[in-house]
Amino acid sequence: MSRLAGTALLVTAALTSTALAAWPGVASASVASCNVWTGAPAPNPGAAVNQLTGATALSPCNVWAIGHYQDAQNGQTLSLAEHWNGTSWSASLPPSPNTSTNVLESVSASSLDHVWAVGHTGLASYIVRWNGSSWAQVPSPNPDNFNDDLHGVVAISSTRAWAVGEFSSGTGSSVLVVRWNGSKWTRTAAPSPGKSNELEGIAGLSARNIWAVGRSFTASKGKTLIEHWNGTKWAQVPSPNPRDVNGDIVLHGVSATSASNIWAVGNYAGGSRVKTLIEHWNGRSWKIVRSPSPGSVTLLNAITAATPGNAWAVGDTTINGKQQTLILHWNGRAWSRVASPNPGSEADLLGVAATGRSGVWAVGDVVSGGITRVIVAHCC
Repeated sequence: MSRLAGTALLVTAALTSTALAAWPGVASASVASCNVWTGAPAPNPGAAVNQLTGATALSPCNVWAIGHYQDAQNGQTLSLAEHWNGTSWSASLPPSPNTSTNVLESVSASSLDHVWAVGHTGLASYIVRWNGSSWAQVPSPNPDNFNDDLHGVVAISSTRAWAVGEFSSGTGSSVLVVRWNGSKWTRTAAPSPGKSNELEGIAGLSARNIWAVGRSFTASKGKTLIEHWNGTKWAQVPSPNPRDVNGDIVLHGVSATSASNIWAVGNYAGGSRVKTLIEHWNGRSWKIVRSPSPGSVTLLNAITAATPGNAWAVGDTTINGKQQTLILHWNGRAWSRVASPNPGSEADLLGVAATGRSGVWAVGDVVSGGITRVIVAHCC
């Protein structure tokens, strides 16, 4: 049991002056236009490694980001949650039960006291909940007790939440889908069409309209995987694959504003490059939408849609050998790249959350001086 288990230790941004050092020339996170992204100071509790992988927003003054950091004393990887109260970011440390690895990958909130974060602890699935005052681990299903991992979570209400991921099954892997009924998490059957399958992201419009995305492999060929919950069962929904795909392909994130406006983002190997992949559901079918791929390797890790004409996708792109942050914006007609902060020698964005029709936060990590620090960027 970690020495931090069961605590909700608050660490203010003032404790880490290095947070500001990662953003040279940045004075404020407040801007007049959402065409401009700026960095915001945020805590870095780890001496060498700090990373934020997911974000969710209840309001402009109530935003959560989750991830992990490495403890300086014993090298243990510990879970990390950070909170924006409208003025500053502070960090709280959820339970970290494994003596080696505790990683949170996704977060979602339905209310002030129902904030869920998921990932893995050791080789087991890992779920924690913020009850309004502290974090606590909640038991989660582990079908094989060997390699269970949860990559995405969505909170619908106090009695409805879903999380998705994967678990080992023979020589491959199967999708892992679990559901919260108000008292416990239980596993729910879902299709695993290939030899190796995983679900990376999940979004919900209601208790009867949930979407999950990921990938499926059959032999050496990868395909996009999109599944839908209709209130009774999970079913695979046909999803397109780019014509030039010749290797790995995956959908990492999904976001929805209505039954006819759902976005999924990821990347694929095409030719000699790794390119962005964006797909859209119009209420009848999924279609690929053209998106920029500026570098030799370009990844999209997450998406948030505020309105039909306003969506943001984040990731990273490697240009001339340097990995830098990538932010794409949908204006209702086309996806385009917008300028984003790029401190350090290498940086990426892994999570994004809209705080309304215009405000949005993005989180990730940056390597500078041999230390990996968190990135928190804001546009309003």
